[in-house]
Amino acid sequence: MCCNTKQKIARALRQLMNERPLGKITVQDLMERAQMKRQSFYYHFQDIYDVLSWICEQQLGQPLRDDPDLDLEEWCLRLIRLMEEDRAFYRRVFLAGNPELVRDFCEGLVRPRMGRMLFQTEDVRQIPRPQAFVVDFCTKALTGYFVELCTSRKALDWGEVRGCLHSLLEVLRPSEELCIQVQAG
Repeated sequence: MCCNTKQKIARALRQLMNERPLGKITVQDLMERAQMKRQSFYYHFQDIYDVLSWICEQQLGQPLRDDPDLDLEEWCLRLIRLMEEDRAFYRRVFLAGNPELVRDFCEGLVRPRMGRMLFQTEDVRQIPRPQAFVVDFCTKALTGYFVELCTSRKALDWGEVRGCLHSLLEVLRPSEELCIQVQAG
């Protein structure tokens, strides 16, 4: 029942976002569209942005967590594909809603993967500050690339996307010598 209610609320929000900007949508509007009582909303969500977070988790987070063995390049391509499948929605959130919400969500997904690739740890809090800075910097840059792709009006050129990601990650992949230095560190 809980997931069905959340799905119904999320579906109503998506419908309303097709009609008007996110900032013009109230909880009352949302629950009227979902044909539910207003109190039901607060049983499941804190605010409309919490609904957006839930949508991101369902569409991006869960599918990416379900496949933890993908290398970072394929994982990034999968994230881009998932965002591309619902590009109009994410574009509206980035351009008219709360872009930090999706950006922060994506950074939360990317950071552990980047930490694993660069310093063999998913918990960036466990590495020295200079290495954590590198992980954060690369995470923000990669997430910025995802946002740029999502908000662009141009159709994605998958060959170019794959080539750019491959080039970036080749440069970032640490050499064995660097890994040994960091571990000895």
